[in-house]
Amino acid sequence: MSNTKLKWTFNLVLQSLFITNTISSTGDRSQFYSLCLEKCRDINCKPNDDFKVQPPLALRLLFWTCEEDCSYDCTWETVNYFTSHGLKVPQFHGKWPFIRFLGCQEPASVIFSVLNLYAHVSMYWKFKKKSRASDPMFYVWTYFSMICIHGWFWSSVFHARDIPFTEVMDYSSAFIMVLTLLYCMILRITYKNNKMFAVTTCGYLSTLYTHLLHLWSGNINYDYNMKFNVVIGILTFISTIIWWYRNHRKLPYINLIGWFNILTVLVTILEVADFAPIFWVFDAHSLWHASTAPLTILMYRFMIADCSFLRTYYSKLTLDIDHHIR
Repeated sequence: MSNTKLKWTFNLVLQSLFITNTISSTGDRSQFYSLCLEKCRDINCKPNDDFKVQPPLALRLLFWTCEEDCSYDCTWETVNYFTSHGLKVPQFHGKWPFIRFLGCQEPASVIFSVLNLYAHVSMYWKFKKKSRASDPMFYVWTYFSMICIHGWFWSSVFHARDIPFTEVMDYSSAFIMVLTLLYCMILRITYKNNKMFAVTTCGYLSTLYTHLLHLWSGNINYDYNMKFNVVIGILTFISTIIWWYRNHRKLPYINLIGWFNILTVLVTILEVADFAPIFWVFDAHSLWHASTAPLTILMYRFMIADCSFLRTYYSKLTLDIDHHIR
């Protein structure tokens, strides 16, 4: 091995060992990546960051800048350099490298986010057909569906193009989805309790406003946001499982929401996994998105069955009251 290669390898190993708790990652902090980026910009970019030569249509449609395109190319040159010298695959700006497809940065996560979006849209139409607007909880679950459709739309956009705006929209939408599920489940568990409705709604709106204000302030902290979502998810799981345990014998259909919660917790384990993308496409996060799509069916089947039960129950209750009055 030449002296130059020994020097490069030594520098890369040092950076791998000692550069840890920073905003950047080993890959984008390496000297190899920095020199590659500088060279690429000189060759391909104008001073205003436009391309000297018109890029492919996919890059233009997704508003890729010349520097971002150089960053992508240099990412793979750096990965190849690391692996050819027996080093581990590095991360770049806190993320693993992905093969770009039609301008999309994380194609698997885009596809699976779209799959979740489709699942919510199609199941919501089924919910609308089998339920009535006059059913108890109908508008509560409709609100939940709209929040989820909105959230998965921004998840698709964010994974296609990771820029500050799409990042904020994805994080805030994910938070709203998690919080709204807890809100809707509490409304269902305490149905017809006007005091709990008022307290829960005030708490929901207050938490929503405070957290979204924090996210949109520009101080996005992924770890903080994730921990907050986990806490809310745990509260949803505990409250729902307690409700399921108390009512599953007299209301067999609520096994659907019980399994939904259990399986959601199990597949969320994928979210804490961390490995280089399989085939440079499938990482833990994308596989998590893939696993949540079929769980949507359980949730909507519960919503349909529960609206039907509440309609029948309160119709019967009204008839009994009328009978006694007469």
